[in-house]
Amino acid sequence: MKTTILSLSALTIAFFSVHANAFAQKKEKDKVLANKVYTIDLTETGSKKTPKPESDEISFKGDKLNSKFMSSEYKFSGATYTVSVDSSSESKEITFECLSKNPDGEELKWDVTITDDAIEGTAVISKKGKTKKEYSFSGTQKVKPGKK
Repeated sequence: MKTTILSLSALTIAFFSVHANAFAQKKEKDKVLANKVYTIDLTETGSKKTPKPESDEISFKGDKLNSKFMSSEYKFSGATYTVSVDSSSESKEITFECLSKNPDGEELKWDVTITDDAIEGTAVISKKGKTKKEYSFSGTQKVKPGKK
């Protein structure tokens, strides 16, 4: 009798474990920003002198945000981002956040708003909770050759 109960218990646990995994939710792929590229001008804020803006290109591929400037200057690799879309107004507004770490232990946080083809926001580099550099930026979506 005990053997039958133990066998049934084991089968029940195995069934529910497999059954629960079959219905586990997958993270939905981003279709809003996927494969888009934006050209931006990054300007360091918070310094006494007004520095010259740095030209940059940010791209969205494979559910990751990549910045050429941040990658080459600070060794930040692509990072996943979370998107929210506000379609209640006339022009569609997309906001997202992104957090990345580099090998030096620094964090890069992007706070971005995209309205139509225009992009703007901030990028803050910090280490151990202290802000090291802060950038503001604006730009537009890069048009692929042959498209208008």
